[in-house]
Amino acid sequence: MSETTWKRNTAGLAAHAQNRKEHKRKGVETAIITLLREQKAVNFHTVARTAQVSKAYLYGQPDLRERIEVLRQQGVEQMVRERVSHSVGKTEAGRDLVILAKDRRIKDLEAENRKLQQQLKGYLGKAYDQI
Repeated sequence: MSETTWKRNTAGLAAHAQNRKEHKRKGVETAIITLLREQKAVNFHTVARTAQVSKAYLYGQPDLRERIEVLRQQGVEQMVRERVSHSVGKTEAGRDLVILAKDRRIKDLEAENRKLQQQLKGYLGKAYDQI
């Protein structure tokens, strides 16, 4: 009895998956542009709801995640600036602005710390290999 192994044709399946992927990304980009144009809050919930994708999808795409986080932070900062310029109790709004600046600085320092720790692990690994 001869056993024949058939070559599987998955080109159509791969093309369909690529098409779905591109369609999702275009939908997310369109949703972000729409939210910005309508001056609505840009965060993971509103983008996911507008683009009809899951939040897990947005969190799983590093470039989309970073863009949404930046836009969300800009929206928060804009809101605080408006509060500072329009409010009578400027001390409270000013305090919020200082807190936002410190939060951003802490986030930057934590990212730098993580990067340096990864570099240190790499150098320690190389030093250990040389022993």
